[in-house]
Amino acid sequence: MGKTVFSIIIPTYNRCHLLWRAINSVLSQTYPFFELLIIDDSSTDKTEELMSIFTDPRIKYFKLKQNKGASHARNYGLKKAKGQYIAYLDSDNRWYEDFLESYLKAFKDFPEKVVIFAKKNYRLKIIEKNGKEKVLRDEITNHGKYFDLKRLWQRKILIDTNTLVHRKEIIKKVGNWDEKMDFWEDWEFTLRISQKYPEGFLYLNRSLIDYEQKIDFSNPQKVIRNWNKNEKYIFKKHQKYPLIKFQDWYPPQKHRSTVSIVKFLMDKKKG
Repeated sequence: MGKTVFSIIIPTYNRCHLLWRAINSVLSQTYPFFELLIIDDSSTDKTEELMSIFTDPRIKYFKLKQNKGASHARNYGLKKAKGQYIAYLDSDNRWYEDFLESYLKAFKDFPEKVVIFAKKNYRLKIIEKNGKEKVLRDEITNHGKYFDLKRLWQRKILIDTNTLVHRKEIIKKVGNWDEKMDFWEDWEFTLRISQKYPEGFLYLNRSLIDYEQKIDFSNPQKVIRNWNKNEKYIFKKHQKYPLIKFQDWYPPQKHRSTVSIVKFLMDKKKG
């Protein structure tokens, strides 16, 4: 078929009912030279049965023996990846058909860049205590037409995993995904990239993905503790880096914390 240019890593766990949609969005790409690595994080549903249906030789399916989380699955995918560029797609999301083509053009037009990211058509849902789902946000995100490191470290820019594409070679300097984290791990990953490649980011001011985030708020205190734990971990890990002194996300500020943002959206929805 030709040289493998992109390696696309999809970690998945018990999302058979959604995974097929993510896979089809990759197979529908206008640019064909890729491999699709499905990393099954020890699913107990019919994921393995679903994968037997797909016959495209570009798809490679790996089932892990133990469930260790998305970061571990992505790192497993990185070990198997053969492409020049690495892209990530969560199993509940889908790309637009010109996603890879758009990124390849950008990398060719700006060969000095090592990371490219774009807008997303974003929907935020929460699961309430009664088990019902509520849509809090439905919009196209917009970071403006520029990127700067200070805004990244202030958490005013969040580069989502599903829009992030990087050159494979940077892993040698940056390191793998941090497997100690189960929230904000994509942000932490980009913070490390920014330390090694401060001029290496490029932002595409267009939407190239349908993205849905679902937060289980049936036990809000548990969620809040996990958010705070990960924020504290990031701060301690990078507290010596100069740009972190401009941040106001840790210790959690009432007007800037993740919790306050979700509560603001919930109150706004009620109003």
